[in-house]
Amino acid sequence: MKDCKRKAAHLPETPGVYLMKDHREKVIYIGKAKNLKRRVSSYFVHNKNHSEKVKQLVQTICDFDYQLVATEFDALLLECQLIHQYRPFYNQQMNHYEEYGYFQLLDTAPYLNILTAWSDHGLIVGPFYKKSKMQEVKQIINSVYRLTGPLKFAEGIVYPYTTENDREPEFQARLLEIKATLLGRSEMLLKRVEQKVADASEREDFEGAAQWWTQFLVLQRFLRRNRQLLAAMNDTLFLGELHETQHHYYLYLKGELLSRTSYKRRPTEEQALKKLLRSVPKQKWRSLAAKKYLSKEEVDLFPLFFNYLNRHGKITKVSHVHPQ
Repeated sequence: MKDCKRKAAHLPETPGVYLMKDHREKVIYIGKAKNLKRRVSSYFVHNKNHSEKVKQLVQTICDFDYQLVATEFDALLLECQLIHQYRPFYNQQMNHYEEYGYFQLLDTAPYLNILTAWSDHGLIVGPFYKKSKMQEVKQIINSVYRLTGPLKFAEGIVYPYTTENDREPEFQARLLEIKATLLGRSEMLLKRVEQKVADASEREDFEGAAQWWTQFLVLQRFLRRNRQLLAAMNDTLFLGELHETQHHYYLYLKGELLSRTSYKRRPTEEQALKKLLRSVPKQKWRSLAAKKYLSKEEVDLFPLFFNYLNRHGKITKVSHVHPQ
């Protein structure tokens, strides 16, 4: 540990990523820092606020490597990439693909399913983290639309029955409403759950109202995430801007960071975009045009890209056409 402490004392006070290694030179933890020296040094000083996980990690560290980058944002992107590459034991986020899954909606039973891998059958959205949360969303959808069980045709959900001949068309209307929800085109599912909160409150069933409200919040988070996924997978190019000591620009499409560039003096948006586009090979555009879905590795990148730049920079939608 003393050797690591001395090594950390000589690190630069700039953004970067650090890779902690054990006695076998195996990478066991990857982290990012705005100030590399301060962050890495903090591991090797006594601190009663260290969690048990950090204490265990520190006892295992025998050496570390590091990579310097231009900004904290670049450190965040590189951290994600390296975690996917090394799968370190002590990293919990972005490191458990087994917990990722896709929703599948079919026109016939079983209607709503959770898949481990992408399928070309039915409507597929995802991947989402994690499957336990997906099961929760699935249960809420089933409880609202009654897709399974003996009460499947007990009542009209989308519109009331007038005759027995309405049963199957009404059920298909439920499936269409779920499909519209998963495609980001409808808020009816949220409205139906909100109505259940109101109905339970009116009956003075406050426990039931609280349960439905909890489910409303679960759905709200899921649909927000789903909207991000849909935006990440369409043909829209996104130009990210970050202005610090230099001016940094990033080009994103379909789960991939295609290019990045920096300027000492601020260019026009058109100048930065033109430079970024020129650096992407034509073969890459062709492969992206044929791309159907995000992989489990790629899905971690888009929230990092969108959330960070929405807080600290700027994101501009550029085009719905792949340059050729």
